[in-house]
Amino acid sequence: REERIKVWGSSVSTWLFFWSAMLMVFSVVQLRGTGGVIDGGGVGVMRGVRELPDFAKGERVGDYVHRAQDFSIEIFSAPKPFVGEDKDNNERAIRSWLRLKPTPKVTLLGWEVGYDEAAKEFGIGIEKRVDKNFLGVPLFNSMLHRANNSEKLVTVIINGDILLFDDFVQTLRKVLVNFKDFLIVGARYDVDNLPLDSNENDPDYNRKIREHVLNTGTLHTYGGMDVWAWNTDGPRLFDPVMPHFVFGRGKYDNWLTHETIAAGRREVVDVSETCLTVHVKHDYHLVEGGAKRRLLGQFWSEGKKSKFELFINIYLSLHVGTYTNQMGNVLFAPWKLSLCLEPTGMCLLKRKRPGICNCEFSSFVGATQTDPVVKNGSRVIRCGMISVETKDDFVIPVLPPEGSSEPPPFGLPLTLDSIIERIAENNTIILSALNFGYRNIMMNWICNMRHLNIRNYVIAALDPDLYRYAYTRGLATYYETTIFQGLNSSLLADATYGSDSFKQLTKMKSRVVLRILKLGVNVIWTDCDIIWFKNPIPHMQSHQADLIIQTNAPDNEPMNGKRRINSGFYLARSNGPTIQAFEDIIKYASRSRMSEQPCFYDVMCGKEMETIVGTDRCAYNGMTVQLLDRHLYPNGITDGIWDTEPGKIWIKFPNLYILHNNWVKGADGKQSRFEKHGFILFDDADELCIYPTEW
Repeated sequence: REERIKVWGSSVSTWLFFWSAMLMVFSVVQLRGTGGVIDGGGVGVMRGVRELPDFAKGERVGDYVHRAQDFSIEIFSAPKPFVGEDKDNNERAIRSWLRLKPTPKVTLLGWEVGYDEAAKEFGIGIEKRVDKNFLGVPLFNSMLHRANNSEKLVTVIINGDILLFDDFVQTLRKVLVNFKDFLIVGARYDVDNLPLDSNENDPDYNRKIREHVLNTGTLHTYGGMDVWAWNTDGPRLFDPVMPHFVFGRGKYDNWLTHETIAAGRREVVDVSETCLTVHVKHDYHLVEGGAKRRLLGQFWSEGKKSKFELFINIYLSLHVGTYTNQMGNVLFAPWKLSLCLEPTGMCLLKRKRPGICNCEFSSFVGATQTDPVVKNGSRVIRCGMISVETKDDFVIPVLPPEGSSEPPPFGLPLTLDSIIERIAENNTIILSALNFGYRNIMMNWICNMRHLNIRNYVIAALDPDLYRYAYTRGLATYYETTIFQGLNSSLLADATYGSDSFKQLTKMKSRVVLRILKLGVNVIWTDCDIIWFKNPIPHMQSHQADLIIQTNAPDNEPMNGKRRINSGFYLARSNGPTIQAFEDIIKYASRSRMSEQPCFYDVMCGKEMETIVGTDRCAYNGMTVQLLDRHLYPNGITDGIWDTEPGKIWIKFPNLYILHNNWVKGADGKQSRFEKHGFILFDDADELCIYPTEW
């Protein structure tokens, strides 16, 4: 009997072991069907074929669990300057990002107050090669370009004050193992404040914040997004060239989401419910430019036609690509990741009709900004409000309305006075004037200024087309009309390089300069065919003269030799003698068939060189003209610089401030020089600046 009991016991043990093993295999198979996430972030690594239900056949859901084993993340952000309350918000957000596992690489985009200190304190990077508008705000197309070139598998762009928690990584893993190519979008949670007793060093900190946010926070409107994430080893996100959206001013989020969906190369996933992205409410003082501090609802609800940068973003969203009003919010994402009671805690849902119902957002959270509302006496349920912008409503204003006694809102349109008020430094601006035909060389020079972080420039647009072009690319520009009074404006259209019309057009430059000098502002005039190697303004201002100007003399002639002034680069100080001299130059040039440049010399140094002083000065009616050292400010023939071996100019001539691309025949010759020496700084295909690393 004892033997029978032993045999029976052994059989039971074997039987239990067998079924336990089968149950484990069954559980693993079930786990594989949910994406392989274990215990909030661990990943199963078994390989197999993903079996989908019949209704899901044909969907691009795969088995990419192997990618989640060692995946890497880089987070890009362009926080506000680290000053006051913004500093606290920025640093709290960065700490939350660095607590994620695996620890992401964090890179700040731009060049703002406190960036260097934050990089040193937190051990994070700075990418300064970011295009900005003339007010110093990053342009989103440039930010996206930098993020897309990350070497990490997953790249993220996030607003600088958004807190992240471990469910962000869990969400990334879930999407990563299901889709080969994807774009993640999500709305944030807004809270008025964080708990007073919250301590980031508390092991229970994440749980406390989560409970606080879920109990007191509000899920933001479906129309706005603060975080984007995508795999960098996939295809292009969208088809159109992204316009120059101003970061933080709306619409680029909807445009990006819509155009990625329309391109059809990536699966776009709404992760608003599974990803706790937290935003502590703040005002919008930077956007208002110092006006009364206002909170979120007040700021965005005001007229969009009175806020310059919002107006530009709306205009760009409606005029580039296929986006139309209110498309591209999170409800239009074909896929949605939702919280559920499955082993992973997340379920992947496919929207049959994305964007069809605003009230979908969202019954799975405590509160949203777009909860259903029934108006008194109505049977209509409303879930939030949609924008009603149309192309016809957003037309770029070129000139202020005629007869208006009130000045227009800033930027609508941009005017000379309003620009100078905001960008002049030490009462000085940098000026150039061009027409639409010279837009590419203008952008090359603008990229040069961005590379050197110089922002006090103004573009005087000599036709409406150039004004609109520059306006939508974030440049400080205005439409110059006053200088053509009494002249045939058709010369603008005919002003090809070297033509008679071109010579006439060059005479307009000094008229623009004179107008600004009369406003009491110093002017640095620059032609756009000049490369700047470093900021020359402090050095130029150190000269005790009224007009500090480049020489056009060959090496074997004195710098103030006959008709050797170069009117393509100079600093004119706003004072009585200089203003009078420019009036005399304009009058003299109007009677001459020569271009403007020799007229400068004849007036200020004399037709027969009668007012020259030494080898580098001239004196005229109480003013002093100083010729710049040609070895620091060379023209196109000085020292044979342009004949230097390609890529070696800044090595062989390390003391240069600028280099003028003149003394060469035609526009093609200038272009050839720029290409040979690596001075093409504007990618006209993607409309992005190219930032040299050598200088």
